[in-house]
Amino acid sequence: MKELFLKAYAKINLALAVGNVRSDGYHNLSSIMQTISLYDEIILKKSENIVCDIDKDVVPDGEENIAVKAAKAFFKFLKIDGGAHISIKKSIPSQAGLGGGSADAAAVIRGLNRLYLVGADKYTLCKIGAKVGADVAFLICGGAALAEGVGDVLRKLPSLSGCKILIVKPDIGISTAAAYAKIDKLQKHDFKNADFLIPPLKNGDLKRLCLGLFNDFEEALDLDIIQIIKEKMLRRGAMASLMTGSGSAVFGIYEDEETLKKAQIEFEKEGFLSFACRPIEKYDLLE
Repeated sequence: MKELFLKAYAKINLALAVGNVRSDGYHNLSSIMQTISLYDEIILKKSENIVCDIDKDVVPDGEENIAVKAAKAFFKFLKIDGGAHISIKKSIPSQAGLGGGSADAAAVIRGLNRLYLVGADKYTLCKIGAKVGADVAFLICGGAALAEGVGDVLRKLPSLSGCKILIVKPDIGISTAAAYAKIDKLQKHDFKNADFLIPPLKNGDLKRLCLGLFNDFEEALDLDIIQIIKEKMLRRGAMASLMTGSGSAVFGIYEDEETLKKAQIEFEKEGFLSFACRPIEKYDLLE
């Protein structure tokens, strides 16, 4: 096999609770994540070294790129003397809370497993992913999951269904480190476990699910533009709207595509970057 084409799917957080800082410097989390149909394109080839080319300058293409770190972690964990040429065509916005970098890393781990004919199971691949980043393990398998710990303890859930997703990103980016710094400056707040959203997700009760969406980073960041987008989404037919991850992208859940498309047109007239998406239930580890 000479090369592989892979789709690196983005994610949204239907719920995201951030706890206090742990002794290891990380935060305890409780989140329900869902993969969506927005994706980066990756071409993976064997190489003597690990090289990464990206079509956008806003993302680092050297040692600091998370896809490069993922490749290094793969070879080290499996004790393989190998390399990879990674070409990434970005569609997932950076600093948006959509997991773009983690999605690329997850796709590289899946792809190298195929390219080098390793045959490692998903549990092994997720172990590798957890060493690279908190969301990587989840994005290796996709669908929906409850993520706890630092995001590495995963419980598979039924995927979101019966809806469409509109992503709107304002012209600002938010670094994850800056968002956590804001969280840490807040007075201690009650830790709201995300597992109360599991029953409506299992029952396919979209209306009840939409009533419970929450994200602790919204309170911490307190950005006017996020509230403006959310309010516009609701006025334009969304069942619910929420900032995803540490921001700055906002998603809206729509029952039908026509209402979503009308809302998307209005946002684009106002100069916002937007994406019409659907939930991705699962994907083949080799895709």
